[in-house]
Amino acid sequence: MAIVFLLICLAAFAGVFAYFVTQALEQTRVRLEERSQAAAQVVAVNAGWLAQVAQQTLLRVDALLGPAMGGDPAVLRAAVEGLPEDVDVYIIDADANTLFSTVPGAEAVSVADREYFTALRDGERLYMSGMIVSRLSGENIFVFSRRVQRQGQFAGAVMVSFSNALIEDFWPSLNLEPGSAVSLFRRDGQLMARYPAADGPVDLSGHPLITNYLPAAEAGTYFSDGSPVDGVARIVSYRAVPGTDILALASIATNQSWQALRGAIVAVILIAAPIVLGLIAGGAWIIRLLRRDARRRAELEAANETNVLLFREIHHRVKNNLQSVQSLVRMQDMPIGARIDLQSRLSAMAAMHEHIYRNDRYEDIDAHDLIPVVVNEVVHAYGANVELSYDIDRVAIDRDHATPLSLLLSELVTNALKYAFSDGRKGRISLILRDSGGGRCHLVVADNGIGIGPIPDAPVSMGLRLIRGVVSQMGGTYRFVTAEGTRFEADLALTSTGHAPKP
Repeated sequence: MAIVFLLICLAAFAGVFAYFVTQALEQTRVRLEERSQAAAQVVAVNAGWLAQVAQQTLLRVDALLGPAMGGDPAVLRAAVEGLPEDVDVYIIDADANTLFSTVPGAEAVSVADREYFTALRDGERLYMSGMIVSRLSGENIFVFSRRVQRQGQFAGAVMVSFSNALIEDFWPSLNLEPGSAVSLFRRDGQLMARYPAADGPVDLSGHPLITNYLPAAEAGTYFSDGSPVDGVARIVSYRAVPGTDILALASIATNQSWQALRGAIVAVILIAAPIVLGLIAGGAWIIRLLRRDARRRAELEAANETNVLLFREIHHRVKNNLQSVQSLVRMQDMPIGARIDLQSRLSAMAAMHEHIYRNDRYEDIDAHDLIPVVVNEVVHAYGANVELSYDIDRVAIDRDHATPLSLLLSELVTNALKYAFSDGRKGRISLILRDSGGGRCHLVVADNGIGIGPIPDAPVSMGLRLIRGVVSQMGGTYRFVTAEGTRFEADLALTSTGHAPKP
């Protein structure tokens, strides 16, 4: 009762504590997910606005260039005058020469190798770059560019570049935990912009965000053990910006929230500590009692192990003694047939004892394992070349019936080897044992030999007398059937319960 009470108290405490921790974890996770999703929505709205600004600016500048790409610089400046401070516009001709720029000195920098120009030259109508480093200012930027065609030919490109600092402008309004981040990515995984700023380009093309989450849903949330940019663990919410190839991400650092949760858990542990100490004190007394009982059990187990070793040694010695008797039999001057019969019986007995001590089966022995061992040993001792087939159910044989069964099998197989194949035919012996339930079985030993012929009611040969005696000892009945060989069938008891009369 004390043990049960202790276990119930501990289980109750563990259950309540586990429920509290689980609920706290779930609430913290939900709160972080909701905040990151809301932040991702804000970032997506701003990203959509940037894309709209870029598209409208590209269209307006393309229209102002005229048929010969010779727009008035004053008109062009007026057209882009209302753009934010961190947005710049460039007009590039087909040879990558800068015709117009809102950045002084842009004419001295070539963009011939920039992908936002080469992609348009190679046929793309619109292009959106990942994060690149500006050759003019050294800042991280991303670029929207539009192919300009005149008379069906590539005439150049119009480009709008955005500074990474634009994201920083709406960062304060998100009010995220320290260590959090917001970013824009292309759908192919290339980083466009991030705050806090990344040290260089980032490629997430092989990240689960691109390979797993985005194909499954245009918006979602997942937990990242470590950011590919800075290694910080975060809750990440992403949202595809409609009408664009932009992904808006808001990543909330989880360390601060988990630390607060750990503090709450520690407070609960301190409150519950007296209860736990009381349970421990009671448990210590119970453990003392259990240790005393454990010592007694260990002594019993040691005694049992000693008995097992003794049984093993006995069976081993019996097997060795039987093998010694076999050696003596081989040295006796006696008819060879009688010698082989005796040797096969001794081999069957030795095989049974060896099987018992090798498998440490001293109470119940599995017929499926024992029968092939005994029969194979008899065939080996006889020196015959026959085909053996077994179909043996897994049924238990107790130690009082293992020896009679081994003798019966030895005698039946020996008779088949001696008489069934005397005309030189290829021998085959089949052994079938079916579990009849209640500790009984149905045994069949059949060969394809010449047949045993009529069996007298009162057998005179030693082998038949032995068979009748063993079957009687096992509380069974038997018969021989001559049909395409000899077939022995018997209903036998394999355990002491099999001898009980049926109700």
